[in-house]
Amino acid sequence: MNTRSTIPTLQDVLDAIEQLEPGTRKRDLKSAVSSFCKAVEKVPHMVLAHPKDIRPLREAVAPLAQGISERRWANICSGLAKAIELVRDLLPSRNTAPIHPDWKSKLDLLPMSVSRGLSAATRWLSSSGITPSNVTAAHLTAYTEAIFENRMRANAEKASDAFIWCWQRAVKFHAEWPQIILERPSKRDSYSYPFAYFPPSFEADVEAYLKRLSQGALLDEDDDSDDFGPVRPVRPATIKTRRHQMRAAASCLAHSGVDPNTITGISALVEVQNVKRILNYLMQRRGGKTSGGVAQMSTFLTKVALHWVKVGPTEHMRLKRITARVAVQESGMTAKNRERLRPFDDEAVVAEFVCLPDTIRKYVEKSKAPLKRRALLAQSAAAIALQLVIPLRKSNLAALDIESHFVSNRNGVYLVISETEVKNRESVNFQIPQFALDVITWYMRNYRPHLLDGPSSALFPGRGGNSKSANTLGGQICSAIRTFTGLAFNPHLFRHAAGKIFLDANPGNYEVVRQLLRHKSISTTTSAYSGAETRKAGLMHASLIEDLRSAHRPLAKRRRP
Repeated sequence: MNTRSTIPTLQDVLDAIEQLEPGTRKRDLKSAVSSFCKAVEKVPHMVLAHPKDIRPLREAVAPLAQGISERRWANICSGLAKAIELVRDLLPSRNTAPIHPDWKSKLDLLPMSVSRGLSAATRWLSSSGITPSNVTAAHLTAYTEAIFENRMRANAEKASDAFIWCWQRAVKFHAEWPQIILERPSKRDSYSYPFAYFPPSFEADVEAYLKRLSQGALLDEDDDSDDFGPVRPVRPATIKTRRHQMRAAASCLAHSGVDPNTITGISALVEVQNVKRILNYLMQRRGGKTSGGVAQMSTFLTKVALHWVKVGPTEHMRLKRITARVAVQESGMTAKNRERLRPFDDEAVVAEFVCLPDTIRKYVEKSKAPLKRRALLAQSAAAIALQLVIPLRKSNLAALDIESHFVSNRNGVYLVISETEVKNRESVNFQIPQFALDVITWYMRNYRPHLLDGPSSALFPGRGGNSKSANTLGGQICSAIRTFTGLAFNPHLFRHAAGKIFLDANPGNYEVVRQLLRHKSISTTTSAYSGAETRKAGLMHASLIEDLRSAHRPLAKRRRP
């Protein structure tokens, strides 16, 4: 029997509400269920009254983008939970059950941060009659399952992970805590072994290769070969990527059945048969298909074979043929990014997007939220305003320094980034428009001081006065965009959005987009954005045809036989 068919729906919840006595409670519960269904665009009988089904719908809603205040949305979700309790039991979001004295004495030994993270679990265990002396791994597993099955609060995965992390800390550092080991689920499907898994000579060879990359190679006097490797030193981010690729390639070989003790140097990785093993393993992880990652690994090993191991022409040609076979034939923007840009076909969405910094600013100035939260929103507004007019890569955006990257003269303020700091060595030198400068100045004067953790000249300061990490700032920007517009966005999509918005208004004007995005070649721009203006070009052509039809329709009628 299908157990899901026995789970009540929100329509069953509404039917249960109708059985209540008339009054404020009945009205509020019914309003909460109806408002939730309207926000998620679902009819009540299609939504199961189960936390696992409700949570994704709830987390997909951006209340501010729908004109619902955060307080109103919180009241709707709270009322929904109370309504669902009419047809099934739920784990309380805030458990107030008393903690058993034995658990209380254990919690008092822990640091406050760990104790707080275990409080809800110990209340649940105490209410179930479970003490530190009789607790088992099965009890703890039952608690984590209850979080998913019977708890309405958002981010159940995060809550479960936080509990396991705190339990591990208690077990590791406090012998008095019940010594039950909980496995923390891995968030990544990692297959790479550490360098220690292989002979020391392999890591030494990799570090020697990376050292050469970091220093560049002009003309080695003792090298009779014509292949000198990269002339200019590569950036630290590239060094990090190459180190990971080396370790990943060796790990693929080990997973393919090759004895790791035989991988004594880079030369073992670029043997033709071993390259096939590495690529086959990567493709098996993707259902037998190639991908951008597989193609990059093949290209990387082929270059290493030529410039570092210095294989002969025959082996090099075989490796090039393998690379051609696994190459990804797509060019330009990915299908995922094209789908994310589809809402920008709507002029109303574009208008809302380009006005987003002002929208956030007005919200922050009226909000009574804690100062730190308002400061982070103001920071996001400043970053979005800058990205709208000068779309940077997220690493460059996060690393912006007030003293070194902003230059003022009588014409205005310029954003200047040298070629050594940019991925493709194309320098950035743009004047910042006044509206963006106003938002940035507002943020710097009123909110940046509250985000400082020591002296810093970083535009977006992080811990210890350093710049905020690119991933942290990027996630912060994505969250703000989704909150206020409902759009699924990422920092790099600003560059694609800039190209699409401009080309929709100026079809075919790729050179301006190339200059704006600082592409080295116009072919990079055309391959990425030629599809972005297809709809606009089609509409322009259709408009031309319609104009011609309107102008010549009388003539066509006269000539009809």
